[in-house]
Amino acid sequence: MFSSKIIRKSIFVILLINISTFELFAIVFERRKSFNDDIFEYYFLLAPIERPGTGRFLSLGAFINNIEVPWIDEGRFNFIGGFGKGRGENEFEGEDMDAYGLSIIDFPIFSNDFTFSPARLASTRFSYTVYERGINADPDRKLTILLDKVASNLGEFSYYFYDRQIELYYTFFNAELDFYGYKDYNGNVVSLKGVEGFGKGSTKFTERWGMLIDDTDFRRDPRIGYLVKFDRWQWPSRLPKESSWFQYDLETTGYIPIINQKLIMVLTQYFSTSKVITSGKVEKYNCTDQQLLLYPKCQEIMDERYMNDLDESNKGRATSLGGYERLRGYPEGRFFDEHTNFRGIELRYYFNQINVDFDLFFSRGVLAEFQLAGFYEQGTVSPDLGGKFWKNFKDSYGLGLRLITGSAVGRLDFGFSEEGKAITAYYDYPY
Repeated sequence: MFSSKIIRKSIFVILLINISTFELFAIVFERRKSFNDDIFEYYFLLAPIERPGTGRFLSLGAFINNIEVPWIDEGRFNFIGGFGKGRGENEFEGEDMDAYGLSIIDFPIFSNDFTFSPARLASTRFSYTVYERGINADPDRKLTILLDKVASNLGEFSYYFYDRQIELYYTFFNAELDFYGYKDYNGNVVSLKGVEGFGKGSTKFTERWGMLIDDTDFRRDPRIGYLVKFDRWQWPSRLPKESSWFQYDLETTGYIPIINQKLIMVLTQYFSTSKVITSGKVEKYNCTDQQLLLYPKCQEIMDERYMNDLDESNKGRATSLGGYERLRGYPEGRFFDEHTNFRGIELRYYFNQINVDFDLFFSRGVLAEFQLAGFYEQGTVSPDLGGKFWKNFKDSYGLGLRLITGSAVGRLDFGFSEEGKAITAYYDYPY
């Protein structure tokens, strides 16, 4: 695909320039140090969680940062884990829903420059929503994928250069799925239990190759510098009628100090494109004589649905917009198509450092700073790279409150859009 070739060539040129002039950039954007960079911290949280379209449950989570690895010089890794119990939604309304997740982040192999990050996530009675394709998709038309059970094993290998300013990584996702079926855009429930590759015990494998250039003063909380990230994903089909596809993402972000260490302007531009690997399988339905007698337009309706599904089966999916990173005023996955164009700006204001030590039964660490951020974002999705790719943007804006500890960033973002509002509680920055 032309667009993916351009992205690959661009990122290769950027890497060559950055390596050949690295000493200059390393001097300009020298890594800043903090006395509490490597302190041991932990947090245990009990909280109710509601994910629209999935369910409500009560969860207990743990975040443990900077766990020492004795046989590696200055070796440390982080741990995130938790479990929850609640009630499902959609066809699982009122049924018990159990979920858990375990993740080890950047466990050093031989040295801190070569790490492995494994994880396992699992849930019963799981459902999630997929909106229709396009920037003008009706927010009320949704497809819901239903799973009796899902478990995903993840792993990421990372290799770092130059004080972690350049990272090469490979990620794999192996999902174990017991499909119940799906509810289509018209509210009809379609069973997948007898469909080959989509019944009980099916598996789906996804992988990602990527590179990150992080020429900033601090990887976790940057205040000057730039970031360039390139990903290539390979996605399997999630439904029989859906294609499998490659996805190419290019993200560029700049951090510009307006008031030194106090007010930082963050600018980001994000492109995503896709290429179909294998088209989906669509079967044409022929109405029976009895159905035609009762509903004379039966075949006309089914033929129209067949043509729509056939068209969809030959298209890929770029990164969607909406949720906790891009267009935060919309629900997760609200907009998608074969290509995505997103841009955003944040103004981050840091209050005076407080560096409060705390050591409680359920938490231990250092609360270093508070941050208040205002953001404005624009994004669109398009079936091609023509004029529609550069116009017809959706807007989102809002405020965020961030807590910066000795080893992590937690955020609470309030996003607004023409369709309402959304609240995001998450860790790390959106960009």
